[in-house]
Amino acid sequence: MEKNFDERVRETLFPVRIVKCFGKVTNAEGLLTEKSLQIGLNEPDCTVFENGNSGESAAVLLDFGREINGSVRILTFSSYSDGLVSVNITCGESVSEALSGLGCKNSTNDHAVRSADHLLPSYSDMTFNETGFRFVYLRLNEKFAKLSVKSVAAVSVYRNIPYLGSFSCNNETLNKIYSVAAYTCKLCLQNYIWDGIKRDRLVWVGDMHPEMLTVRSVFGDIPIVEETLDYIRNATPLPNWMNNMPTYSLWWLIIVKDWYFYTGSEKFLEKNREYIISLSERVCSLVSPDGSDGIGYYFLDWPTNGTEAGKYGSRALLVAALKAAEQLSEYCGSKDTVKLCGAKAEILKKSEWKHCLSKQTDAVAALAGCFDKHKAAKEILKNGAKGFSTFMSYYLLKVAAARDMSGALSVLEEYYGAMLSLGATAFWEDFNIEWAENAAPIDKIPESGKSDVHGDNGAFCYKGFRHSLCHGWSSAPTAFLAEEVLGIHISAPGCRKIALNPKLGNLEWAEGTYPTPYGVITVHCKRLENGKVKTEWNAPEEITVVCEE
Repeated sequence: MEKNFDERVRETLFPVRIVKCFGKVTNAEGLLTEKSLQIGLNEPDCTVFENGNSGESAAVLLDFGREINGSVRILTFSSYSDGLVSVNITCGESVSEALSGLGCKNSTNDHAVRSADHLLPSYSDMTFNETGFRFVYLRLNEKFAKLSVKSVAAVSVYRNIPYLGSFSCNNETLNKIYSVAAYTCKLCLQNYIWDGIKRDRLVWVGDMHPEMLTVRSVFGDIPIVEETLDYIRNATPLPNWMNNMPTYSLWWLIIVKDWYFYTGSEKFLEKNREYIISLSERVCSLVSPDGSDGIGYYFLDWPTNGTEAGKYGSRALLVAALKAAEQLSEYCGSKDTVKLCGAKAEILKKSEWKHCLSKQTDAVAALAGCFDKHKAAKEILKNGAKGFSTFMSYYLLKVAAARDMSGALSVLEEYYGAMLSLGATAFWEDFNIEWAENAAPIDKIPESGKSDVHGDNGAFCYKGFRHSLCHGWSSAPTAFLAEEVLGIHISAPGCRKIALNPKLGNLEWAEGTYPTPYGVITVHCKRLENGKVKTEWNAPEEITVVCEE
């Protein structure tokens, strides 16, 4: 049942920097001052925009310092006329996007209004352009127009949930990656778990698996996960596929298994029982006795879409989903479905497999048991971060760590660290490490000879400014660092048993917290002079911890 109230909070933020002024703008710095959010009859510290008959229109480009989901709030003192004054408000996740008009480098208003003209009266407090952004460009449109503005603020909309999980180590870049990844996911926890806050602002089930991993690593057992799973289940009566893609229904089974294993909630399992069994049987029907499949649309991720790598990656995902369905069916007490799922998975695993087609495919195949993890890790670690993708980063890193934790951490630092060096305050829909070469940071106007890392790159559905710079699927380094560096592995439903197997790689120490349904686990690992790792932990009494040092 849909809720009739909004659980999110709204916070007013003021800009932290004037990136640039255009035309005649008086007292632009006044916009950086925090002021009361009430218009009065006397406002001495206003910013005045004024246009003449010709020349550059009065405008200002503001930086709010970090990625925000929300809208732009303008407190207008005077329009210096009896009528309304027309302004353009353009929001951007980068400086270059905020300065772009619609149609420029694939900039659009799809899914949310990014750029539009608005009318402002005197003594007004109005809110516009709900989207994901960091930068706001405000321009006075008409000749001979004059506008006095008290404030241009951002209304940040988010769920006020605490960060229960944490990670720190002797590598500050990894610490920053963890915190930015956690923030990225939090921004995407809106009405439901969205893919991104600018585009698409929808529930995409494939995106949701890495987001769920972040939620349980950072925020714990919060209702939005089940609410989102319920929503997409109810929106997808069988035999339909979720999001119209067979692979996304496969992801749903994997998510449900992983979330149940985390929470141990029998109520959650019971309400999904009928759908789990029916979907499991539907998935089994995709596998023929000869090992061929009926997937049809082989979508693993965008870089492999329409390729042979995408086909074999989707087949590996099918094996992983069948294994998840087998476990879920056992928990649900459906012995026939358990047997069917197990048999279909074995048929598929014994069929012909092609490897080394892409790093993503090898990672999923290794995790599904269709390819040796160490061989897959060798391929994944070739050429460092080249060939990585944000969506697949968790799976790539997890497999790489099975062979070489130092190498995995090095790639993580190279790949996500490059986004940080380019000004990222949230992690992006996609990122090719080669984009960083000679690129201007997103918080600067690109200079001559520098590429626009946002507007000049992207592919498939995310070309140019359509590319989202805050995408929940890119947040999974949080789960990787918790599971593989701190070594926290759930080994019984409800986190009743935890296997602790830390791997420091080239780190000297690492520590952190991990939320469970019974409270927070604390772990501290330190490399001793003899090379061994000493691990200390503290866990709720309901949890049995087995340390495998």
